[in-house]
Amino acid sequence: MTRKEQNDQFTAWIRDHAGILHKVARAYSFQPAEQEDLLQEIYLAVWHSIPGYKAGSKVSSYLYRIALNRAISWVRRESAYRRKLDQFQSAPGASAPDSRLEFLYAEIRQLTKTERALILMQLDGFSYEEIGLILGLSTSNVGARLTRIRQKLATNLKEKTP
Repeated sequence: MTRKEQNDQFTAWIRDHAGILHKVARAYSFQPAEQEDLLQEIYLAVWHSIPGYKAGSKVSSYLYRIALNRAISWVRRESAYRRKLDQFQSAPGASAPDSRLEFLYAEIRQLTKTERALILMQLDGFSYEEIGLILGLSTSNVGARLTRIRQKLATNLKEKTP
């Protein structure tokens, strides 16, 4: 593949699937600047992955896997910083999220890495089968986990809203 072909492919993928990449970055990072940093790393990973793409595969699933893998690696590298940030945000007097959407993302960030991946893909309309293929889980396992995640989020949101 020539560099121009790779550039054209990258441009098309970003144009058509930027929403997926942005959602993953937002769910795995806390601040807008961090989200932008993670998004840049995801873009770079997508660029490098183009030669490995197998025609016929679903592009959105391929990009989701790349984005999730990069986000999980990024979180691992930033874990010390995250712990300090979590302590700061949970301190008495910390401000509440400004909007319902930000409040929901704050709750999603409290989930485990796998739980975040599951709920994000479901919110994006992926079927249980597609989610299972991406994460290496059975369809029934995906359904059971998503049920528990939704219950956990509902409970947390009820407890934290007036």
